[in-house]
Amino acid sequence: MGKGHINLNRYQLDRAIKRYHENLSKYIRMRDEVNTISPAASIGQYGIEATLPRAAGGNSDPIFQHIAMKKRREEEVESVKNELLLVQKLAEKVTGVNEREVLFWLLEGMSFRWIGTKLNMSHTSVQRLREKILDVMMK
Repeated sequence: MGKGHINLNRYQLDRAIKRYHENLSKYIRMRDEVNTISPAASIGQYGIEATLPRAAGGNSDPIFQHIAMKKRREEEVESVKNELLLVQKLAEKVTGVNEREVLFWLLEGMSFRWIGTKLNMSHTSVQRLREKILDVMMK
């Protein structure tokens, strides 16, 4: 992705909005997990694991394996973080009062019917507003 241009199609943006609330919780949990993983978590030097042969062709150093595992997890965390930041950046483009309200509740993971009930409108009106929101965010 460039600085000013975002390569994202409408379907990907809609999916990112739908998954925003879940991704936010996931990001917080994953970030905390990465910070608390210790090298001892991947070392099998006692019990039956210590007597088993090591895999051929792989690195049997437990510290190396731990670092590789932690690096993969950090890449996953970074991917989730980038998706969250993308939605947050695009959400700034939405200026209408109703659109911002609908977007807020969509980002909180609420259904069209729930949002419609909350805002005294039909769920189809919420869907139409979501379409407007996507149009604004894609520009």
